[in-house]
Amino acid sequence: QDASVGSDHGEHLLASIKEYFDEHNTSGHFRSSDTLCQRWSTINAECQKWAGCLSNVARMNPSGC
Repeated sequence: QDASVGSDHGEHLLASIKEYFDEHNTSGHFRSSDTLCQRWSTINAECQKWAGCLSNVARMNPSGC
């Protein structure tokens, strides 16, 4: 967690994502903050699974091999 942002880190992150999306949206589709949050939740869950798999693979190799 970013200490400079404090407990509002999630809200700050979502606001940054929304701002970036609005600036770079070439599709013309409107996305509300709630919609972007739901999409991010799905992406984040899959990334967490991937990170877990990578950790498991890293633990399979004994030290020094």
